[in-house]
Amino acid sequence: MAHERYQSRVGATPGTVRDDVVRAFGTLALALFFHGLDNARQVTGQWFDLAGLGPVQTPSTMVLDGPGWRLRRYRTGGQQGPLLLIVPAPIKRHYIWDLMPSCSVVRRAAADGCLVYLLEWTQAPSDLGLDAYIQAIDRCAGWIAQRTARRPHLLGHSLGGTLAALHVARHASHSASLVMVESPLSFGRNAGALAPLLAIGPKGAAIQAAFSNVPGTILGLGAALASPKEFLWERYADAVATAMAGSALMKKHLLAIRWTLDELPMPGKLLAQLIDQLYLDDRLMRRKLIVQGRRVAPLDVSVPIAAVVDPRSRILPSASTIDFLRAAPRREQLLLHYAGDVGVALQHVGVLIGDTAHREIWPRILRWLRQLETGSSNPEARPLPASK
Repeated sequence: MAHERYQSRVGATPGTVRDDVVRAFGTLALALFFHGLDNARQVTGQWFDLAGLGPVQTPSTMVLDGPGWRLRRYRTGGQQGPLLLIVPAPIKRHYIWDLMPSCSVVRRAAADGCLVYLLEWTQAPSDLGLDAYIQAIDRCAGWIAQRTARRPHLLGHSLGGTLAALHVARHASHSASLVMVESPLSFGRNAGALAPLLAIGPKGAAIQAAFSNVPGTILGLGAALASPKEFLWERYADAVATAMAGSALMKKHLLAIRWTLDELPMPGKLLAQLIDQLYLDDRLMRRKLIVQGRRVAPLDVSVPIAAVVDPRSRILPSASTIDFLRAAPRREQLLLHYAGDVGVALQHVGVLIGDTAHREIWPRILRWLRQLETGSSNPEARPLPASK
């Protein structure tokens, strides 16, 4: 009788209760396993540091912070050149922008006279979503503008560029321009190699329910399953090519490998929104995405835009960025194609640390930014024609 009363209260059969308990323990075990992998990889990274293979970062000062973020101001650079706010991807650590002096976007920009700030993502509460991340960018942009009387140019790589673009769409008057480096924005038919995996996998809400903070190892595993060529085989091919090229590139390759070990768990709420609202529902391009209480679309990005795409990438197809550019207002746009480098471990970060990128891509971006500051025209910059 007692069991029947319990069963009537919970409205479930004994088998259902047992299955729920088993699933709960299974989910907990899975979470502990992947968080343990994150910790193990971070310890391996610390061994890299002890071997002299840690990042050599530009001196900086922490000037502002909030839940899950802090703002760095670099101590080098000019006061009259372009004012930059770098927005890294919220997956791994920020220092891929500043890996070592010879391949640092931060140092290159500072040497070009730029005053450089960087928004560093840290361990965030699990309930932080898109609105909180956009608010963090806006708070940093506002703090910088208040103290310099100038609007910053936003630069973002990968999902960092996606977040920067969403911020500009929501607060276009708060930034001077937008630079997106291999950043996904248009999904649906442009979701690339991740599309089949996301279509058969759990939806964002289910992932959020299973993990409060999603281990970085899970995100890396998803990328490797979606495109093993880019995230596994090309890494080994780069190691062979780097060994043949000499020791100068080998240190950079090993530093990049060390960076891949530095996982940053992502809040479950943010990942759920990225999967459900962007990748699966393509709400930005369909003009149905709500950011901080307002509907946003590419047409709201009314600042000059520069974008770098890698035509070889399957995980981040060029069309994901290019279709966004075509849907944006007909303003000055600069589109650059990255062809790859040796010694970068992953081609996805080659555009930040590769020799070719620093010789060809970044000088053109910095020149474009200077020309925006002075109001002079750039023959390379022109709006893309609208898609047919």
